[in-house]
Amino acid sequence: MPFTTLQVFSSYSLLKSTIRLNEYVATGKLLGYKQLALTDDGVLHGAVEFYERCIQNGIQPILGCTFEVAWKSDASRKEMLIVYAKGAKGYESLLKLSTLYQQGLTWTKEMTEWIATHSEDVKIVLPPMDSEWVAAHSKGRLEAVLGAVKEEYAGVEIAVGITREMVERGEFDTMREGIEAAGVIPVAFSVSRYLNTTDYFPWKVLQAIRLGETLSFTQEDASGSESLPEATSMAKVFQVVEGGVLLSNLEKFTKDLVVEIPLRDTMLPKFPVPGGKTSAEFLYELCEAAMLEMGVTTPVYVNRLKEELAVIHEMGFDDYFLIVWDIMRQAREKGIQTGAGRGSAAGSLVAYLLHITGVDPIRYHLLFERFLNRERYTMPDIDLDFPDDKREDILAYIVSKYGNQNVAQIVTFGTLGAKQVIRDVCKVFGENIITVQKFSNNIAQGKVTLEQTYKENKAFREHVESSERNRKLYQVARALEGLPRHSSVHAAGVVLSQEDLTKTVPLMKRDKGYLASFQEADWMLTQYAMQAVEKVGLLKMDLLGLSNLTLLHKAIQQTQKITKKELDITKIPLDDPRTFELFQKAQTNGIFQFESDGIRRVLKEMKPTEFEDLVAVLSLYRPGPMEQISHFINRKKGTEIVQYPHASLQRILEPTYGILVYQEQVMQAASEMAGFSLGEADILRRAIGKKNSETIAAQKEKFVQGAVSKGYKQEDAETVYDYIEKFANYGFNKSHAVAYAMLSYQLAYLKANYPTAFFTALFQNASAKSSKLQDYLVEARQLGIKILPPSINNSFADFVANDSGVIVGLNSIKGIRRDFVESIVKNRYEYGPFKGFQDFAYRMGAQYTKEPLLIALINAGAFDEFGETRATLKANVDAVAKSVKFHGLNLSLEDDLEVAFTHVEEEPLLQRIGEEIEVLGFSVSPHPSSKYDPLLKSGWIQAIQTVFEEGYMRFVGLIVAIRKISTRKGEQMAYVTLQDASGMIDVVVFPSTLAEIYQHLQQNTMVLMEGRVKRGQKGQWQLQLNRMYPMSFADKLLTDSSKKLQIAIRPEKHTSEVYAEIKQLVTKYKGVTPVELFLVNSKTLVKNSFANGVNLESKLIPSLIDFLDKECIKIVK
Repeated sequence: MPFTTLQVFSSYSLLKSTIRLNEYVATGKLLGYKQLALTDDGVLHGAVEFYERCIQNGIQPILGCTFEVAWKSDASRKEMLIVYAKGAKGYESLLKLSTLYQQGLTWTKEMTEWIATHSEDVKIVLPPMDSEWVAAHSKGRLEAVLGAVKEEYAGVEIAVGITREMVERGEFDTMREGIEAAGVIPVAFSVSRYLNTTDYFPWKVLQAIRLGETLSFTQEDASGSESLPEATSMAKVFQVVEGGVLLSNLEKFTKDLVVEIPLRDTMLPKFPVPGGKTSAEFLYELCEAAMLEMGVTTPVYVNRLKEELAVIHEMGFDDYFLIVWDIMRQAREKGIQTGAGRGSAAGSLVAYLLHITGVDPIRYHLLFERFLNRERYTMPDIDLDFPDDKREDILAYIVSKYGNQNVAQIVTFGTLGAKQVIRDVCKVFGENIITVQKFSNNIAQGKVTLEQTYKENKAFREHVESSERNRKLYQVARALEGLPRHSSVHAAGVVLSQEDLTKTVPLMKRDKGYLASFQEADWMLTQYAMQAVEKVGLLKMDLLGLSNLTLLHKAIQQTQKITKKELDITKIPLDDPRTFELFQKAQTNGIFQFESDGIRRVLKEMKPTEFEDLVAVLSLYRPGPMEQISHFINRKKGTEIVQYPHASLQRILEPTYGILVYQEQVMQAASEMAGFSLGEADILRRAIGKKNSETIAAQKEKFVQGAVSKGYKQEDAETVYDYIEKFANYGFNKSHAVAYAMLSYQLAYLKANYPTAFFTALFQNASAKSSKLQDYLVEARQLGIKILPPSINNSFADFVANDSGVIVGLNSIKGIRRDFVESIVKNRYEYGPFKGFQDFAYRMGAQYTKEPLLIALINAGAFDEFGETRATLKANVDAVAKSVKFHGLNLSLEDDLEVAFTHVEEEPLLQRIGEEIEVLGFSVSPHPSSKYDPLLKSGWIQAIQTVFEEGYMRFVGLIVAIRKISTRKGEQMAYVTLQDASGMIDVVVFPSTLAEIYQHLQQNTMVLMEGRVKRGQKGQWQLQLNRMYPMSFADKLLTDSSKKLQIAIRPEKHTSEVYAEIKQLVTKYKGVTPVELFLVNSKTLVKNSFANGVNLESKLIPSLIDFLDKECIKIVK
């Protein structure tokens, strides 16, 4: 007779077991098990994976759940019981019971009643560990206790677990009579919390992590009894007990514990269609109406729509499109900004007509077959983007429409990743912070393992091998790495069902009131993670919160507020000169997908001139295709010959200069040359992507045969196929690229045309990310946008724009609570503007007139408008606060109570700036370097914070720190910290340079420095100083920058050769003075400006006079 371990906890009993399901099933098979059980602690997270693995290995899966139950007669007494599923109805009961248990993390009356009405569908085992029934035996109450359980779960087959240890101690002999008298079955029993005996110590460490306890390595040789035993040996142990009755009972008990989890295609909910129409009819009506409204009624659109609708209907997806349409319609009606889409769905005309996406697939040559086709049955995957601050409103709508019992979010698991597990293990063994950091600081971010780190990182490996203790820490961490640590909510996933979800998937509770707009809902999560949810047939939708859509919405709002005009962002011109100038100059801070240093370098080199260029940049700027960027740029500029793998592919590859950039081009090439349908071509694309050699060989043969049958030479067909196979892995989904490029372009359009509105929105969006906010503030100032300090009378919670610039919001001030800000705004609204500092204090009262709050407001500049110096206000804060506290809110006495101020001179500028940075994270007072902003605009100097590539640069700034050291040769060099209005940079001064400037290198002095900017050892930017100038030189440049060099060209010299000569001289003699070219006797501006200004002190003027008349050269202010 076979043995089965009836209670097995997997790692999904979070931090209570080290058993991984894949290892469990594989080990169970090796140990001779014909049945394997999974009985996690109140949850079914691993049920689907466990079930599939057992079926694949020819093992009967037994599915159960371990629950802690309060006794009916005494709620303070707890008992563990395991509920097992019998058949399909038993599985459904287990789903329901686990869901009910997770709602309160305790056994409920409803669960008992459920079992009573489904007694034929489940079985129960009472495990012996720490159980009430075992304790009752010693008190002579065993029969009574078990009888009470039997009565409470009448009709359910109940067993008690008898372990090998209980048999060996003779306990079973003494309790058998009472067990049988109570009508309960004794069965052979064991429990497993770890697989092997060697896993005991790592399991102990895991328990210490869970409980916050500490251990020592003196316990590492201890052994436990809860590993997975060998099935045959356990059968032999129990076979000799009372003629094998325990083993025989076990076999009978488990025989009908057969479950079959329904794994099926997606069960689509029905959309409530109005007017008795079918879903297909209603979908067609919506699309037809949209075509008329959007003016896209030409045959190409009509035919495309018919084909798409036919495929959608044949595949049974009419309701799915209506569900998504309805969600997007609700968003638009509620004024929630939606994006242009993402993924292959942007290739669907139906999606475009339903306003699910925002790009015309025909205009951009996008393929529906990349999204859906008859040859490949998959669920349409339409991911929906919403502003991250509005996503919960959309979720609330879905719940209100389809019912709380039919909608849930999806669970996901945080794991003991490499960094986390090292920290946790070190904490258990009481390691100091230095040891922890030596481990964790050498582990890369992202998905990296300890084993990989050990192999690839020398410093990490040396630290591990530096002591026996470190080796043990590493080994324990390796054993626990990857186990689930906690559950959380998937960032995007939502499931939707036609019926009560608990008939298909177990649920668990999440925080109540998570939604501001739907606070009464107890939001539920599926206990199954993403893959399992899809396998049991639930419709999974991804609703993503995108901060850049929040930015777009805010920028549109600010634009409309400033211009007092409506703006439809979907109707902006896609050839706007200002927008493309922004991209060409790589001024893409705050622009979705285009902010990184690398992609900005590509923009500067490419100088995009049309929307399709942006699509290409997004597609090429990735590992793999990145090596094609230089070819793309050179071919676009005409400096490299465009070549095609075959002349027949010119039409397909011409837009990308002969380079295969998009997955859609792979499909089009297979269709054009080999006669593949676009559906077949999509299968070819997927086969190459999956790198299955057999499938690829078959596809190649089919491709070549198809091409030959169309009249192509075999060698040409093979050449083209090899080219496709080589580059198909790098191809990007053009539909996705177009949709995302559209969002990027919309943001860039607002930035280029409505900069104040855009930057106000950008500041609002970035207020919690101070490092990025600093970058944005610098760029805004460079563009001439004034950043005004917080104002007690004009500021609101967030940044706002006015006629003078952008006012910093009160929420930006550290230490100022939101309720304080709300009170300030409310008081101002009810009683009018504050008249002064003391008026503010008396009106706000003692609750808010506390010295730390007032000091923070003063240092941020919030009271500057009242004319008193900040030093004066701080000197009198204590007196004002005491006065307010003493006299309360008796405003009628205010004039009599006003404190006589002690006036103090203003603090030094640098002190004020430092205090602003302390409370705001940035400064609002003009930095000493701000005086030289015109040199920034001319490009002569650069803002420190805007550095994104290596090169020779100049900076004007304040020396805030100097550290001098001696080299190995005994020479002196220095490390200097230079600060301008945007930030700070490290400056390396080598000995030869230091010798030249030694006397002038002083702290708290302004200087102009130039040299080569490179990355330092830690990745930070460093300036290797070549030359340092006195500020008199910078002042001279400032004067020159206010002038203009005007060059008038006579008509006879208005030629390309003359212009080229002027351009050469302007480039040669770079400086800060702008250049303008005019036609003689005309006000026509030939060229508004060159890329750089000129140096008036150079040989430029004499050189210009040499081939132009002196009268043609003029310097004006």
